[in-house]
This record gives sequence, structure tokens and C-alpha cells, in this order.
Amino acid sequence: MRKQFLPFAFLLCLAFPSHGLAEDKGPGFLQPGIHADWREIRLGVLAYDRGFFSTDDFSGAVINGEFLFNSPEFLDRIGSPRPYIGFDAAIADDPVHFIYTGLNWDFHLFGRLYLSTSVGGAITTAENLHDPSTYKAMGCRALFHLGAAIGYDVGERWTLQAYADHFSNAGLCSSENNGAEATGVRIGYRF
Repeated sequence: MRKQFLPFAFLLCLAFPSHGLAEDKGPGFLQPGIHADWREIRLGVLAYDRGFFSTDDFSGAVINGEFLFNSPEFLDRIGSPRPYIGFDAAIADDPVHFIYTGLNWDFHLFGRLYLSTSVGGAITTAENLHDPSTYKAMGCRALFHLGAAIGYDVGERWTLQAYADHFSNAGLCSSENNGAEATGVRIGYRF
């Protein structure tokens, strides 16, 4: 399923014409901070335990939500990332949820297409951190959060994304580090 998803999302993004938006002024390729002045709400549906590094052991769905703040001036030197707060709420046999926060960079690719990357920290609700049987062993309650998306601006305020996220203890705990991932689609609204 995941192998067919990304090409489909890319073709969907290319299906919309790119005339009439501010990017015609010419933001450069991989220019960071293209949405830095906007606040944004992103909501999506993801596949549980599906991702680039996942072993696909479990199934279910994940409801994902994020709120991105506009970038404060003191972050201009590192590409104007936007602070964010978000959640992954799993709908599975034994759900594990995550609350996360960090910094998000949006990089212009071409036309209305952009790359979005996030890095930060997370807290998991998993009760058994070391030897669970119905979800990944995370080893720690406090984790790292990584997110990546290919997005397409439908208009000035609306956007669509093919999104994947990853939660891991990055080897900082002395126990298991299986990592948890989810992959899916999101819609965003900027204001």
C-alpha cells in the first residue's frame, strides 16, 4: 500500500494548475521559511505502524493533528521554522498515543509543491514501554519526533500533504528502541 501511496499523492499534486499564486514571484528551489508568517492547522488520517523504517507488524489507523505557530524573528537565522504542537491518536487493538512539539521547516520545491520537515520531542501514552505484545516497545516515555511531508498548496490558505512521522528514543534508553511510525494524508489551513 505504501509503495503506491506516494506516487499517487505526487500525481494528485501535479493535477492542479499552478497559475495565479504568489510563488510566481520566484521563491528559489529549497528556499526555507516559505510559510513562516502563517499559523496553520493540519489534520490527517494515517496508517498505524506504516513508514519507511517500519516492520509493519501492527495495523490500524491514526488521527493526526498539528497546530503551527508563525515563526518568531529570532529563528530567521536557521531558516524561519515554525514552532508546532501535535498529536497522533491511534485507533487500533491496543492504541498508543503521542503528544509532540518542535520546529517545522517548509521548503519551496517548484510551483505549488513544497517539502515539509519537522524535528522535536514527544511523550507516549504506552503503558508497557519494554515488552508489549500489541504495539512497538518504545523503551522511554520521552521520545524524539521526526516528520516529513510533500505538500501541495491548493490555494493561498489550503494545502494537501502526503505525510509520515517517526517516534524513537534514538538509543538514549537502555532498553528497546523499535520506533513507531505512521504514514498517510493531511489537509492544512493557514490563517
